[in-house]
This record gives sequence, C-alpha cells and structure tokens, in this order.
Amino acid sequence: MSIAYRKVKKSVFTPEYTMREAWVMQQVSYPPVKFENFVKECVMSQGVSAAQVKGIATAMSDRLRHYLELGHSVQLGGIGTLKPVFNASSAENPADLGTELVRTVKVRFFPHKEFQDTLRRMDFEDMDALNENPEN
Repeated sequence: MSIAYRKVKKSVFTPEYTMREAWVMQQVSYPPVKFENFVKECVMSQGVSAAQVKGIATAMSDRLRHYLELGHSVQLGGIGTLKPVFNASSAENPADLGTELVRTVKVRFFPHKEFQDTLRRMDFEDMDALNENPEN
C-alpha cells in the first residue's frame, strides 16, 4: 500500500504573506477504479453474482441519498460514516441568518477505525526516484 508523489517546485506563501519558491510533494493521481472492475472483484471475493452486487450497490446508493436528504448521518459498517454538512456566511444578528447564506452543501466522510489504521500504515513512493532507478 503506497501513495505516489513527485517533487515539484512551486510558488508558496510564507507566514509573512510573501511569495517564495519551494519544493513540495505533489500526490500522483491514478484513474479511479471503474465500477465494473470493483464489482468483478467483489464477485470473486464473495462468490455472489454480478447482478446481486450491482443490485445491492444501487439499493445502498438510493437509501444513502434518502437518509442524507433527511439530514441523517449514515454509518456503513467497517467503512465509515457519511454526514451531510454545509458552510454558510455569517450575519450581524440572528434575524439575518437564513438559507440564502448557505454557500456549499457537501457530504463528509468519517472513516471507520479500520480505514484510519490503513491510512496510518500507508507508505510513500517517490516517483522521481523510481524513474531514475528503473531496476526497482
């Protein structure tokens, strides 16, 4: 398990609000795992049909939307919890607060302890160093 990164020179803000050049670690993004491939892996690991996996995923997606629309958080077993959250502008007094001040509505993910443990164990790979040493 590893997260790949590259070393990139960028302009960054200092604590004194000035710009300077600095080297930063930039995560290398991979394409997402396609749903069909994910379904195939679930089928192979659980011995159920692809139609069953797709049906359950569709039902879960439908129910997740339903509960999130009602403002509920949803716990997903050993995966984590999804919670609807929003950001809103402030006002001078409470009477001026209203839904028109809501800027964004998002779903926040709180990983289950097992997911957090996985993240703590992640290794990091310098893609630049790997490219310099092709025998690795």
